[in-house]
Amino acid sequence: MKVVLAGYNVESEVVKEIAGKGISVTPEVISAAYARISRDPRSIGTLRAEARLDVEKARQSNAKIVFGFGHHSIAEHAVFNFDIMQLSRLAVEELESFRLASFTEKSQRYIRLGKDIVVPDEFKGKTYEGEFMRLVSNLHSAYKKLYKRMKDSGEVTSTAKEDARYLMPMATSAQLGMTVNARELEYMISRLASHPLQELRLLSKKLVEAVRETAPSLIRYTESTEYFSRIPEIRNEIADFSPEEYVNVTGSNEAVRLLQFTPDGDTKLVASLIFSSGNKTYEQSAGLASRMSASEKREVVRKTMLYMEKHDGVWREFESIHILYELVVSASCYAQIKRHRMATLLKQRYDPSLGISIPDSIRRTGAVSLLREEISRAEKLYGRVIAENVEAAAYILTNAHRRRLLMGLNMRELYHLSRLRSDREAQWEIREVSDRMCELASKELPVASQMLCGKDAFENEKARRIPIV
Repeated sequence: MKVVLAGYNVESEVVKEIAGKGISVTPEVISAAYARISRDPRSIGTLRAEARLDVEKARQSNAKIVFGFGHHSIAEHAVFNFDIMQLSRLAVEELESFRLASFTEKSQRYIRLGKDIVVPDEFKGKTYEGEFMRLVSNLHSAYKKLYKRMKDSGEVTSTAKEDARYLMPMATSAQLGMTVNARELEYMISRLASHPLQELRLLSKKLVEAVRETAPSLIRYTESTEYFSRIPEIRNEIADFSPEEYVNVTGSNEAVRLLQFTPDGDTKLVASLIFSSGNKTYEQSAGLASRMSASEKREVVRKTMLYMEKHDGVWREFESIHILYELVVSASCYAQIKRHRMATLLKQRYDPSLGISIPDSIRRTGAVSLLREEISRAEKLYGRVIAENVEAAAYILTNAHRRRLLMGLNMRELYHLSRLRSDREAQWEIREVSDRMCELASKELPVASQMLCGKDAFENEKARRIPIV
């Protein structure tokens, strides 16, 4: 066996220094070399060396293979890192919805927030621009006042930081690092170019400018498309397509509701384990699993967890169970839920009629009236702006405002979520949501969900539920 490190990410300043010495450095070299692996008998090292010596030829090869032959996966071998700054929290939500990228954001949980905000282009020159500026200034002043009040009342610094931010608007400026391959980046650029928010369309242009010279052979289709740009219009048409008799059906504002789950999921999980562990057909495996008692099924699943530690994921067979929840969560909570990008997340717009999330620390401090007073001001301005621009109005809302979403995930992903979000170190609101999701799943799928818990509870739960005999 031979393993060679073919390349790795380096800072752009280092790349420029090397280029200044007459050496061409571009991620297109590796993608071009790897593109030829399947058809060229020479070694990978030889192919890389050839591509490195003739960058222009490598670019022509990329263009032909990726866009001519349609082998787009080749572009995934080129990886980019971006520092992204002065982007609103509202825009970050859209950016971080792309699944095949990595994001690390400056957290509002752990730092004191400054006055930096993004003034939406949609607001500039409008009659309410001045009112918006006064609002965000007042919200920041209230944030500082609330933080001090919580500290003076005895709340620990981390809690004061975490919960005072519920007052901050979605226009608050954020910073993040993003790592993404060229294929996903091109898709990202095109989607953002078609977005109704001007801020995200500008981000699309900035991303193109950042990579145009570095990788021209891999990033080609960057313009807005009718297919993407018409999505808001089509959504409005679908929303209006409601039979009259269903319009007044009473809904629920519960934080967590279990809507659907795989019927007889415990049995199907056991059937999958039997199938992948032997040589039986799935029908034979399912037949055997269906004849097992509950304790026998639990024993089969228990065996997969005997040597599991708190950072281990459950076996892939747990993906045979699918669960669908409806959640009503604040922007603060959604900021963390959106990190679970392998789940299916279908979100509605933020809706002031769903109320706000109020941290217990603010209740203990006796500052609920301060929170509600400032949020009431934000909602009044929101009511004026939404009549003119539905998408941009959300900049005005705060981290406390809620939205409704569907979250579909398999049992393996629910285990991942529970380890991270049901842990005592997790933010309080998402911890409550995760605990409730696990509780509801456990009632319907007791065998599959027997070790759903946070990292902090793992050792005790394992000793109680899965003792090594």
